[in-house]
This record gives sequence, C-alpha cells and structure tokens, in this order.
Amino acid sequence: MEKSSALLPRLAMAVSAIGFGQSAFVSLVPMVMERLKLDAFAIGAATAIGAAAFLVGSPLWGRMGERLGYGKLLRLLGLAMLAAQAMFAALLVFGACAALGIVLLMLSRFVYGFAASGVMPTVQVWASRAVADDRRQAALGLLGAGVSTGRLAGAVPAAAAIISPLLPPLLFVLSPLLLWLAPGKEESGGRADGNAVNASKDVGISPFDRRVLPCLAIGFCLTLGFGQVQMMLGPMIQQRFGLDATQATTVTGVALMLVAVVMVLVQGLVVARLRLSERKSVVAGCLLVCAGMVLLAVTGNHTVSAIALAAAAAGIAVATPGYIAWLTKRVEPQQQGAAAGWLATTHVLGQSIGALVGGFAFTLWPFAPLAGCAALALIAACFATTVKGSGQ
Repeated sequence: MEKSSALLPRLAMAVSAIGFGQSAFVSLVPMVMERLKLDAFAIGAATAIGAAAFLVGSPLWGRMGERLGYGKLLRLLGLAMLAAQAMFAALLVFGACAALGIVLLMLSRFVYGFAASGVMPTVQVWASRAVADDRRQAALGLLGAGVSTGRLAGAVPAAAAIISPLLPPLLFVLSPLLLWLAPGKEESGGRADGNAVNASKDVGISPFDRRVLPCLAIGFCLTLGFGQVQMMLGPMIQQRFGLDATQATTVTGVALMLVAVVMVLVQGLVVARLRLSERKSVVAGCLLVCAGMVLLAVTGNHTVSAIALAAAAAGIAVATPGYIAWLTKRVEPQQQGAAAGWLATTHVLGQSIGALVGGFAFTLWPFAPLAGCAALALIAACFATTVKGSGQ
C-alpha cells in the first residue's frame, strides 16, 4: 500500500467532492426552482429522496471496499455520481416541464445519494488501515478537513452564474471526478503493518453490537444537536440582532463559512498535534461544543457570538475524528467497513432529524436549538466517559 504520507492528502482531496456536492446543491436551489418551475415542497421531497438513498447505501457500501479494492470502488462510485450530476446539469441547462422535472430530479438525487453514501466509509477504512493506531485520529481529521474544504468550495458554482449560466451546472457535474484523485493501486485488505485481512470472512456487524453502539450514539447526539443549530442559525441571527431577511441571509452565510474554515484548520492542523486518546478527544470536543452553545445563547455581542460559534465548530472537529477512530479500534479489522457504513447512516439520521427538530424547537423558544445542542453534547460526553474498552 502507498505510504500514508502520500495517500492521505490524495484521499482528502478526493472526499472534498462530497462536501462540494452538499453545499453546491443548496446554493443552486434558486436556479433549480426557476428552471424547473418547482416549489419548495418539491425541492424538499427531492432532498429527502437523496437522504433516504444515503441511508440505504451506507451499510451496503461499507463492506464492498474489502472485496473490490478501495480505489476501484471509489472510481465506480464516482462514475455513478457523475451520471447523476450529468442528469441534474441537463435539467438546469435544457429545462423540463414540472412533472418530468421533479421525476428526473428525484432520480438524480437518489442515484447520487446512493453512490455518495459509500465514499466516506470506504475512505475512512482505507485511511485507518494505512496508518498506525496512534495516528488514526490525525488521518481521519485530515479527511474531515477535506470534506469541509469541499463545502467551502461549494459556493463557487452559484457565484459562477454571474459569468455564465452554464458554469454552475458544469462545475457541479465535474465535481465527482475528484474521486479519481485517489490512488488506483492498493492491497484490498492490507494494513500499514503488513498484516492482510481475510476478506472472505463475514464482515457484517449489527449497529446494536455493544462495541459499536456507544460510538454510534455519540455521533448521533452530536449531529442531531449541531444539525438543529445549522438549520435554525439564520432565524436565530435575525431574531437576536433584529436584522431583515436579506441581512440575516448574508450574516448566516458568513457564519457558516466561519464554521467550515474553523473545522478545516482544526481537523487539518490541530488534531494531529493534540495527541489525545480517543476518549479524551471526544470528551474535550463535546465540552467545547456545550460551552460554545451556552455562550452563543447568552451573548448579544457580534464578536463574542462568532467566537462561541467557532468554539462549537472546533469541538465538533475534535470530537468527530475521535469517535470514528474509536469505532474502528473497537471492532475487528474485517468489520471496520460495515461499522463505518453504520456510522455514516447515523450521521445522516442525526442531521435529518436535527433539521426537523430544530424548526419545531425554534417555534417553542428561539434559543431551544442551542440549549438542545448543549444538552446533547453533554450526553455524548457522558457516553464517552462510561464506555469500557480501548480508547483510554
């Protein structure tokens, strides 16, 4: 297998395609609604279809890397994502009647979601196998930085519309080609220490297995909590600072960019230097999220609010590589792919439910999403302190 010093940066660049696709689709929603004459409900339904495909695909793809080879699987997934994006781009360029448009949009989002669901589990296991145990958090942090960088770049397609209306769909359709930056040759089940994994063994694992359930619970709590805040950040900013809709939209965009930048810096530069155990990383990250949410709820100062949001983002960036590395350490090597698939499913569930719960919570009390996120971060920290096994 390639040396990790060369492998990891290439994998980080490859997975930036996932972050790019996530934010680029959101930024192109106004164009989609205009070109296809769709309303917000139709867009929401198409997004839900993509999320459902992700939930189905993650547990399945997590086991395929061992059998096909990680590089080969990423290229196959990239081709499927490319086909889905090409269909989406054709809709934007040529348009379609509302009925046909929503059908093709849903089909493209389903294919894209199903294929994209396999990328992170595959890359996470590949990276975990390529490094020693004490470098696993740093490797996974670098992958997270790659995804966050892709999210930042995802704003480019919408801005490119000023130059030409054809540029946004072109950039969008080409983004899956980033997956081809991953190396093409690797040992299907190799490890950095040279011990091969017997891929013929059963690599399935239940999400209720006591080895994986605590890490899944931690991931669910954090994504559920932070998902609420991300979804309702705009309305909370508007309510707190008395802004109009346009001003709140602009400030929210800047705030989300701040979150992405902080996560890139922390996961790319800080995590590798902390050298904390998996348990300590999770606890420290959760407490930082909790502190950031509490500070954001009580302050009315713009600067302090930005610091609080940055602290919470840093907490997520520290905790996430910690519990992912912890998960891979707690299972057998041949079960790591399936476990990573279940974790990806858990993340999507947490984010999706968080988006729904956040809207409801906001109607009850404008700062309920912040309180909910803080409480869930504390619960996740408690999980981490009580879990037995490796990760001390």
